[in-house]
Amino acid sequence: MRHITLLTWPDYVSPLTLQGFEESCGIEVHLEIVPSAVELVERMQAKSAGIDALVPPDYAVRELHTQGRLARLDHARLPNFKHIEPRFQASRPHDPESRVSIIKDWGTTGFMYRTDVIDEMPSSWADFWRLAEKFSGRVTVLDSPGEVIGAALKLRGHSYNASSTALLAGARDDLLRLKPHLLAFNTNYRPLIASGEACLALGWSGPV
Repeated sequence: MRHITLLTWPDYVSPLTLQGFEESCGIEVHLEIVPSAVELVERMQAKSAGIDALVPPDYAVRELHTQGRLARLDHARLPNFKHIEPRFQASRPHDPESRVSIIKDWGTTGFMYRTDVIDEMPSSWADFWRLAEKFSGRVTVLDSPGEVIGAALKLRGHSYNASSTALLAGARDDLLRLKPHLLAFNTNYRPLIASGEACLALGWSGPV
């Protein structure tokens, strides 16, 4: 049986989806798991990456495309592309014509918490920073720089994409203030929340 290697995150693709693909296409899928966007990019930069498909965040698409690491997609061979919402088919800043990437999931970055531990209703990044100190050692953030730096920028009311030296320096200071209270930098944070080892996590809206 032919096979492809898929570079992805922990628990990101349903086993039923993989099974259905293998049965309908006659192609075996070998999963290679990476815990962070940084490691995903580093893995793709290897001399012989051996990866056929991958699931990168938007900024990794931009970086890998600039480096010539991504193949151009032939939309004529992707009949289901037409079923994607038009706003996701085009005009994404990192790949305006979907030439090297197609959206899989869409959501936003936020935080989640266990209501059996935290008996208030946090609603801002300032609340996240405050609760991290209160529940020190039981807090996780993503092992993904864009989302974490973006949260620190939003903490002060700045654009998620701010790039000035002064604003990034301020975000760095806030992140250093947060760091001593963290249990982990972990993209696979759901088991930690489910087990109760963590009670507060910076993550994506989908898993919530």
